[in-house]
Amino acid sequence: MPVYFVSHGGPNLLDDTEYPPTGSIGRGLRAIGDEIRALEPRGMVVVSGHWEAGPSSLQVSGTSEQPLIYDFYGFPASYYKQQFQHTVDPQLTSKVAELFKARNIPIETVARGLDHGAWVVLKKAGLANAPFPIIQLSLYKNDSMDMHVQLGETLKSLRNEGIVVVGSGMAVHNLRDLFGSRSTSVRPYVEPFDKQIEQAVLGPLSERKEGVLQLAKSKILRQAHPTLEHLMPLHVAVGAAGDQSKATKMLEAYQVSMSWSCYRFD
Repeated sequence: MPVYFVSHGGPNLLDDTEYPPTGSIGRGLRAIGDEIRALEPRGMVVVSGHWEAGPSSLQVSGTSEQPLIYDFYGFPASYYKQQFQHTVDPQLTSKVAELFKARNIPIETVARGLDHGAWVVLKKAGLANAPFPIIQLSLYKNDSMDMHVQLGETLKSLRNEGIVVVGSGMAVHNLRDLFGSRSTSVRPYVEPFDKQIEQAVLGPLSERKEGVLQLAKSKILRQAHPTLEHLMPLHVAVGAAGDQSKATKMLEAYQVSMSWSCYRFD
């Protein structure tokens, strides 16, 4: 099964006026969702930039259905009534936990619903009521790109069992600049950092892991990502992809201080 990195945005992504289905973002995300459905996976494991566990420990959910998490603030009331129908799979949750325990990585199984970094983008992609279960795994609460690549590497074997791995973050994510100015022009760091990601991801397969690790040395890293939790799902995806999976850029769109780039690894 392929691995995906998707950029998820906020709950207003579900506004078909602001993000029309025929627009580049809506169309690109729906193409990803249609592609995943056509694959007929046995399940999905998603990590998002909105769930961090401990500095060296993880959490996983999916043993029972839980309410969605509306972890966003200041939006119209209608967004807090949105639903995303999906199933979970306790066996898949247990399988994920065992993979990390086998590497002596502490992991806790918890009762937790999907956060908006997972359910909003999956809903926009048309994956509500998908015929496969969806469970969520946390990130680490640290800025170690290497640890998050290793996290993905631990999930890699699931691909041979029919499981799609999805990292959900943002290729560029600077909310301070998004809300702190009336200007709608794309900030000067957005495209250059996006292209640094692209060069690392689409370059030689043998150099991809080192390429994404070298993003830590980018002079514009902290402009593109004042905090790194929305970048780490990319590193998880690269780890799960390994060095034999070709990457394809499925979406490119820039918006003020955000990049919506999405990738498939197969």
